[in-house]
Amino acid sequence: MNIPVTLLYGGLTGLLVTLLGLNVTWHRTKEKVRATPPPAPGLMRPWRAHGNAAEWVPLGIVLLLALELSGRVPRFPLHLLGGSFFLARVLHATGLLTRWRVGTIGAALNYTVLLVMAVLAVWFRFTG
Repeated sequence: MNIPVTLLYGGLTGLLVTLLGLNVTWHRTKEKVRATPPPAPGLMRPWRAHGNAAEWVPLGIVLLLALELSGRVPRFPLHLLGGSFFLARVLHATGLLTRWRVGTIGAALNYTVLLVMAVLAVWFRFTG
């Protein structure tokens, strides 16, 4: 089974989620705070950036994998979907961590790419 597109973007988003998790750990160490609900004020942004990525990345990668395995989407459009999804996740995390307005763009792009992938998956299911 050959899934180079999913391997690439699965790996990149896996690295992103790991780096966001390490950022939470670094802030916890710096603030001398253990995992407590709710997190300390200095941990809120890193905690949400990591948590949000952990919530959305699995769905995006599974949809990308399903489309790639279907054999019905050429490699270039798969790269457009995977690359756009990765960019969306980076922009959203950047917005959460820095208060830059790119977070809104990242969220909108995230929803758009997931919607396209989900509609394609359902369409392929019912069109043979």
